[in-house]
Amino acid sequence: MTMNIGRKLAGAGALASAALLAALAVGLLVLLPACGGGEASADLGEPGFVFDDPDVEVELTASVVDWEVYPGETVEAWVYNGQYPGPEIRVTEGQKVRIDVTNDLPEGTTIHWHGLDVPNDQDGVPGITQPDIAPGESWTYEFVAERVGTAAYHTHSNTADQLAKGLFGFFIVEPAEGLDYDREYTMGLHEIQGFYTINGNSFPSTLDDSMLLINTGEKVLVRFANMGTQYHPFHLHGHQFLVTNIDGNPMPDGWRQNTVDIPPGQTVDVVIEGTNPGTWTFHCHIVPHVTNRGEYPGGMLTLLDYEDHTSYMEEQAAAAEE
Repeated sequence: MTMNIGRKLAGAGALASAALLAALAVGLLVLLPACGGGEASADLGEPGFVFDDPDVEVELTASVVDWEVYPGETVEAWVYNGQYPGPEIRVTEGQKVRIDVTNDLPEGTTIHWHGLDVPNDQDGVPGITQPDIAPGESWTYEFVAERVGTAAYHTHSNTADQLAKGLFGFFIVEPAEGLDYDREYTMGLHEIQGFYTINGNSFPSTLDDSMLLINTGEKVLVRFANMGTQYHPFHLHGHQFLVTNIDGNPMPDGWRQNTVDIPPGQTVDVVIEGTNPGTWTFHCHIVPHVTNRGEYPGGMLTLLDYEDHTSYMEEQAAAAEE
């Protein structure tokens, strides 16, 4: 009899569990369209205006533009403030931040603050923490920038399509005591319509917009953010990276690598020390990623150039002018 009662109780428990799972499944089915960029209930989030006196206020407008990734090759890009990637947002730890977003896209969108610890209702996920921002509408996000490091911002509506089209940017929180580097660069890694880009450019355009400059004895900070869908192991000739932070989290002192792998969604900070004068190749080490639709060289390829050193390229250019 005891065994039969146990079986009955177990059966009742199983039925209750099944009912609970069914209810959760129905709830998820209601939310999933909103997560994909559909309509969401207007009471699932509130705009900002928590602060009467924000320290930093930024206006972002999402829109569609034609973007030249290198001379003669133009793609349709979805961008913030006309830029791919969007404008870098840089604040100091502890500052109160207000970001006003206007949607000029043909569909709903939101912004997620990737790597930042923000209040739940400011997280930017449609159907979970807020409704989509409809075309022609605006939304305000507010939070305190408490977590120091390299982070990012990107769309979280219809993410597979919108992020692939370029809706992302850097969000950097500096420590209150400041930074101690001679120079600093950001390198946003992405793929768009078959092109591999650094800061929206494929080689040779990377030499105009993403070439790194250094002098002997200097320390240069490079912040990577991979907002694409593929791994990018970055390699610098002639130097070792001092890896200082991953996803804004400090690494052990003295952590060095010659090639640093940057998976999708990750940020990595490295320091380059000016100990080996020259002009050095700096690139993703997956060979197809340094091509333009199969043509080498291209893609995620740029240079580190010592300004106090005459390079081979400069010698050749001078000789050509004689």
